[in-house]
Amino acid sequence: MKRTFASVTVLVIVLAFPFMTAVAGTDCPVKYTVQQGDRLYRIALKYGIKWPAIVAANNLPNPDYIQVGQVLCIPVTPTPAAPALTKTATPVGSPAPTSTPIPTVSFVVPTFTITAVTRDQAVTIKAINFPRSTKFDVLMGPRHTQGVNGTLVATTDSGTGSFTATYNIPASLRGSAQISIRLQSKSGYFSYNWFYNVTTR
Repeated sequence: MKRTFASVTVLVIVLAFPFMTAVAGTDCPVKYTVQQGDRLYRIALKYGIKWPAIVAANNLPNPDYIQVGQVLCIPVTPTPAAPALTKTATPVGSPAPTSTPIPTVSFVVPTFTITAVTRDQAVTIKAINFPRSTKFDVLMGPRHTQGVNGTLVATTDSGTGSFTATYNIPASLRGSAQISIRLQSKSGYFSYNWFYNVTTR
């Protein structure tokens, strides 16, 4: 009698937990082997799916019981392989394909330095990096104005972009300790500097 009872008990255990021996089929797109501490919810998160989908794909009678080492079918769509790149053959005798060169654009900042001053009379500058053949108005004003809205003293052509020129100090600025000088074009280029109104060479 005791033996019969033990046999029935073993049979009941096997019938109650058939999933312990279940293995994902060969047609399963992705297989996952259960690790220690795994839960269906966490496995589903790894693959971006809902855990009931794993239960359905594996016919699990109880989602709370999965066994370490158990292989589960994960019902996800495999990522398609990237298409192979093909090379187009160039017929023999045809000219080699040419690429359009990218133009290089260089940005330069027009600048000038003060090279000489004759007190209350004139100032000489040396300019570089100016746009070629462009007319520049030459303005003078108090130092803190940077020459903006200053007195127009001359108009200069930039020529090759580098030049030396001398400009007369306007009567309204004679006696000033410091004077701003500004060169600006109608196309938007400008440069400014300042100098002490003392004779230098």
